[in-house]
Amino acid sequence: MRDVAKLSALGRMALWAWFAVLAWAPPASGQEIDWEQVFNDGVGHSSADGYYTWRDEAGNVITYTALAPVVGDTYITEDNRLYEVVEVGEDRTVRAEFREEVELPRIVAGPVEPRVSWLGRWLAAAAELVQARGRSGDAGPIGIYHSHNAESYVPTSGDEFETPHGDIVEVGQALQKYFEEQGYRAIWSDRSHLPHDGGAYQRSRATVRELLEQGAVALIDVHRDAIPAEQYREVVAGEQLTKVRLVVGRQNPNREANLELAKRIKAVADERYPGLIKGIFNARGNYNQDVGPRAILMEFGTHETSLQEAIRAASLMAEVYPAAAGLAPGTAEQAERQIGGAGWRSALWVLLIAFGAVFGYLWINEGSPQAAWMRIRDFLRREAGRLGPDSRSGGEDGGQ
Repeated sequence: MRDVAKLSALGRMALWAWFAVLAWAPPASGQEIDWEQVFNDGVGHSSADGYYTWRDEAGNVITYTALAPVVGDTYITEDNRLYEVVEVGEDRTVRAEFREEVELPRIVAGPVEPRVSWLGRWLAAAAELVQARGRSGDAGPIGIYHSHNAESYVPTSGDEFETPHGDIVEVGQALQKYFEEQGYRAIWSDRSHLPHDGGAYQRSRATVRELLEQGAVALIDVHRDAIPAEQYREVVAGEQLTKVRLVVGRQNPNREANLELAKRIKAVADERYPGLIKGIFNARGNYNQDVGPRAILMEFGTHETSLQEAIRAASLMAEVYPAAAGLAPGTAEQAERQIGGAGWRSALWVLLIAFGAVFGYLWINEGSPQAAWMRIRDFLRREAGRLGPDSRSGGEDGGQ
């Protein structure tokens, strides 16, 4: 009976820890989490829904987004200025405050001496082993899919959406082709996740799982935006094309690694093809980016730009992305240090929050922090004892 009571207490402790992990990235400024929205992830790619105008402290326009922002979301502009949302008005005006100038990582090909501790290197290596499952001789394929596969370009198809497949799937297919022309393997899925709603991200999770089972080491969810065309149309490398916006879901345990990947993409693009990246939206939601550190959502243009403009952008992105993700020759070591390092820091925060939840639970139940610590210490000793010489020798004796 006593063992059952202990098991029940541990179960309650684990439950509290799990809730803490789920809430590990809450919105800023004390705003309550809308859990339905967190798991819905929003839609935001229909012009009928309108769009949001972001303004700074002086009233100047920062950007426009079709995805609905919330307090605590951040945005890195084309000139690398970081703004944080402090208020969202009913008229879809977003008030954002400047926080800092963002220094993008410098992408270096060739060996880079790690500048992290032995623990950091060990954790990064462990994360890489998990991420590398299914790889063989090369770095592994890049997975491409579409959570909102009905999105289209009005100048091309005459409508914003087409079922079962819109123009956006041709952008993903073109991206696959351009990756392969660069010498990289890519897996493209045109699986439908209709209807076009926030639940599509949950439905596309089966596609994500399928791509991972096929060995994908990086994932790109290809979308288009729904704001005015002039916000995306640009001349880059002498061609008229669409800019690409990067979206990172900030309510997932890989958010720091995903954000580091986005910064690396922008750094490579700014050097090779200035103007290609519109910005980085660190938004509420998950977007299936919890599955790994090299997962990103890309918006190729808007409903008012053309398919051909988006395909031209895809041809440049196929040159930019491999270096940013550490798949290009000579880039793996630095990418792992930056992306993997951000990943293990995120994991450490999750573990610390979970530990804090367990400690708080025990403190309340035991009546003092000292008693709580003694319970944790006793638990760790018992677990260590199970792995001690007696348990090992017992296993060996049993095998004789």
